[in-house]
Amino acid sequence: MNKTFRGLVLVAALAALFYLPYRLTVGTAIPDRSPVPGERGGPASPTGCERGAVRVPATVLWAGPGQMRDYDELILRDNNDPVAWAGGMDASMRLWLVDKADSMALFGEPVDILEDRGEWLKVAAVWQKTTLNERGYPGWVPAAHIARNNEYSTDLKRLPGVVVTAKTTHLYKNEELTEISGEVAYQTRLPLLEEKGRAATVRLPDGATGFLTRSDLKRDEELAFSWEGIVDEARQFLGAHYLWGGTASFGFDCSGFTMRLYQSQGLTIPRDADEQARGGTAVSRQDLLPGDLLFYAAKGGQGQIHHVGMYIGNGQMIHAPNSRSLIRIEAIDSGDYGEEYWGARRYAR
Repeated sequence: MNKTFRGLVLVAALAALFYLPYRLTVGTAIPDRSPVPGERGGPASPTGCERGAVRVPATVLWAGPGQMRDYDELILRDNNDPVAWAGGMDASMRLWLVDKADSMALFGEPVDILEDRGEWLKVAAVWQKTTLNERGYPGWVPAAHIARNNEYSTDLKRLPGVVVTAKTTHLYKNEELTEISGEVAYQTRLPLLEEKGRAATVRLPDGATGFLTRSDLKRDEELAFSWEGIVDEARQFLGAHYLWGGTASFGFDCSGFTMRLYQSQGLTIPRDADEQARGGTAVSRQDLLPGDLLFYAAKGGQGQIHHVGMYIGNGQMIHAPNSRSLIRIEAIDSGDYGEEYWGARRYAR
């Protein structure tokens, strides 16, 4: 990442009180189509790199280990509560996350373990495409948040997958769906063992089995892009909080929001806004279609790309604006970004 630029942005944000929404990275071109995360576990782990998976509802990928606030115990502990953690922060607490929380991985998401420091692991989230690391989006997580289970890694490759389409859904201990063991977020993907009645039996990261409500799921092969579908997916998050580094239904940043929306359509796009802007196909403003991604840059649209929204038609976009705001709809040339329009990209044809 461009640390000098991000430092200047942080100073400006503190002065302007939270006018900073942005995901910033400097990257090179990214192919416009990557393997869908649910395609039998994604790419195999490189030789000499152990593969694990997230065993908590969500884990933050931190820029460094052990530099958190006391408040962050909610997200750091073994039985963490990301919903309470995200929901309990005001704008100033959210702003603190800038340059500290880089991304977020969901329950069951595979990671390559890059470095082991005992209580902390440096991992790469393999379903989050980036030029920062060829294996996936890098960051530090508590070691207790990662399951190291060969059976789960094998099942990701050999079994069909299901993906959560509800904002959140309960994970159950029994097929009758009466004993709740936890809650998982939108776009959580797990290997499918069986479907019976109302329940889907899934493999869990620790190798055990769990149960999800079938009506809250889609099979991977059912995921297909449509303009109407991606807009409907986005609208259900109106009013949700912005969260720097967030990729989950309890808190998204701008590019985490667009990344998960495209995953819901069976497409994988890069994790960060400026890399999303270098993929796909360029689209002129007069040719915009719902689902196209809109990018905004500093210096009146001529500088560093720092924000992304999604076009929904009629000159409007839906986006996660900044740390003091909620996901909202507004005109593409109004609000905080009206004079910073950079261009648009299309990832689906």
